[in-house]
Amino acid sequence: MDCKRILRYSPLAVLLLVTLVIAQSSDVLQPNYDVPSTSLKIFDIGKALTLGCNVTKDGEYELSWEKNGTNVSLLPELKDRFKILSAERKFIISRALDTDAGQYTCSVSELKVSKAFNVVANVVVKFESTEVGKTNIVEGEKLTLHCIAFGTEPKVYWLVGNTTYNASKDHIVLQEDDRGVENAKLIIDSITLNDYADYTCEARNNATDVTGKPAQVMMTVRVRGKYAALYVFVGIIVEVVVLCAIILICEKRRNKTEIEESDTDQSPDQNKNGYHGNDSELRQRK
Repeated sequence: MDCKRILRYSPLAVLLLVTLVIAQSSDVLQPNYDVPSTSLKIFDIGKALTLGCNVTKDGEYELSWEKNGTNVSLLPELKDRFKILSAERKFIISRALDTDAGQYTCSVSELKVSKAFNVVANVVVKFESTEVGKTNIVEGEKLTLHCIAFGTEPKVYWLVGNTTYNASKDHIVLQEDDRGVENAKLIIDSITLNDYADYTCEARNNATDVTGKPAQVMMTVRVRGKYAALYVFVGIIVEVVVLCAIILICEKRRNKTEIEESDTDQSPDQNKNGYHGNDSELRQRK
């Protein structure tokens, strides 16, 4: 009877034993995940990417590193860009690029154990170099804003004033750019005065979902009326005409004053310069 019970429960015991062995084996490697539940590791573009894989079992074991199934030492894009600290069980890229994202694996062949990292680049956004912090545009012209998003699988949204756009709507068109980023371009074919607003590009991905800090860049679009330049020109002309009129009036007044003063200077002063009688009186005295 005891033998039957042993045979009856032996498959369950074997299953439990195998599960225990697997669990113990999986704990041999302890990666430095940012989010253990999804094996996520986040890095910032331009900064160091450090993957750690601690070996908990006693002994001298060699740790190997792979990216997307290929040993890191065989990848041309990683040549002379990384270092492995064997004693510290670390793989480091000192200045990471957005293309360094992917699935990395640390493994110990002697123990037949490995751990995978889902490495994701945080999102960075900017406008094209030709676009500055604010844009002046004339009513009726075409507006094109290109939000360049770097990072792993960025998702771009736009905020126009207080309205959020994740797809084309009304006269605002969102398009994919040459890098394949959806909604990276915002286009208004004929802008109106009502489109004067702050335009904010916001990008998210798996990394920002964890940090809660989406990447943002903002631009103020100032819309001028189509006749604004003409009004300025007319205003300048009016100012010139008024100025000329003032100068002309002042010049006329100055000339009139000079004439009056000249007439006064030419009148005879009999008391000051002596006697001025007529010629007949002068001849009689002689």
